[in-house]
Amino acid sequence: MATRQTVTILLFEQFELLDALGILHMFGLLPEYYQLQIITTDGKNVSSTQGVSLQPMLSFNDNIAAGILIIPGGVGIRFATHNKHILSWLKKVAPRQQIICSTSTGAALLANAGLLNNCTATTTQKHLDWVSQFGRNIQWQTSARWVHSNNIFTASGSSASLDMSLAIIGHQYGDATARRVAADTEYLWLNDPDDDPFAPLHLVK
Repeated sequence: MATRQTVTILLFEQFELLDALGILHMFGLLPEYYQLQIITTDGKNVSSTQGVSLQPMLSFNDNIAAGILIIPGGVGIRFATHNKHILSWLKKVAPRQQIICSTSTGAALLANAGLLNNCTATTTQKHLDWVSQFGRNIQWQTSARWVHSNNIFTASGSSASLDMSLAIIGHQYGDATARRVAADTEYLWLNDPDDDPFAPLHLVK
């Protein structure tokens, strides 16, 4: 049996529920490969944009094992992106992770921490103008479901987190495993990273 990887998701006030729970659900269907945990700055509950409160297992005072680190989007990312405590923690912890990923506007936090510098990335096209002000020499893709650059995966809109998580599973354990997870959830996996069917809705050229 493969060594189980830790999948850690950073949550903040007003995170987007689908960004967080969708991707955790996909990884959670493979408990032989992944163990899930939630972290917040102080270990206290945080509420999603939709009003659902989640209880974390960890705070920034705890050490997290190397594995997969997830940054979701949501209304609260506009505050989290400028939070010095979060930025400092991210700069310290992210380099030790095997994979770093973001969904939607979560890419802004990665970019402001300098983690996307000189990389290719994507984000929700609806908020590309805001997200793209952060970071340095980032090649933002305007019609990508997700982007894999070095050890970083970035997804576009919220539901793209499901496609990206399956892509990570496929990258690590093979396409057949990813397809089995998609079938178990009765999810139609959009497995072409360069095809974002929602990009035209935001008048992307």
